[in-house]
Amino acid sequence: MPLPVPQLRPTTRFLLRGSTLLIGILALWWVSLRGPMLDLLHGAAGVFLQIRENPSGDWIVRVPFETLLPPTAKRPVAQQIHSINFEMPRSDASRFIFSLPVFWAIILAAPCARRNLWSLLIGTAIMAALEVALLLAFVDLAAYQAISHIQGDAGFRWGRQLGLYIVPDVLPYLLPFGVALSLHRELREQVFAVDTVMGRRARIS
Repeated sequence: MPLPVPQLRPTTRFLLRGSTLLIGILALWWVSLRGPMLDLLHGAAGVFLQIRENPSGDWIVRVPFETLLPPTAKRPVAQQIHSINFEMPRSDASRFIFSLPVFWAIILAAPCARRNLWSLLIGTAIMAALEVALLLAFVDLAAYQAISHIQGDAGFRWGRQLGLYIVPDVLPYLLPFGVALSLHRELREQVFAVDTVMGRRARIS
């Protein structure tokens, strides 16, 4: 008599599907999609900023920034600033498009295939807009950091430094999950159901 095949829990199946899809989609993104997506990000952000590429492919970003630097002992005359220019390596720019393939993997691994297509299309548009917003926030923070460094404002520089960490290094990893959960009802119910069960087990023990 054949032994019964153990059934995997829905959460386990989701994690297995998600892990497999994430590896495959990220490999495809790195090989084929990263360049076109960077070009799209460059074009979208170029509506708000002046961005050009140097021969190595890194970005030269010009941020409009109107401020008046007060005179100091080293600079006896006040200086009017109209823009801040800085170089962004191409690898740093890639961090702002990393969240989209992660979102794709989450949605494609989620239950209810009929809802996946709608969530995939709407979520892709939302994630693309968020990636542009993160890039704009990053360059704005970088401009403020440059000004605070010139002015010697250590406290101001510390606050901006925290933002410079959260925007490129934290939010691109969190936003795909937040957008996926907000759009996909079945995935949201499954995740929160697991949280509820775990909480009940913890109280019982």
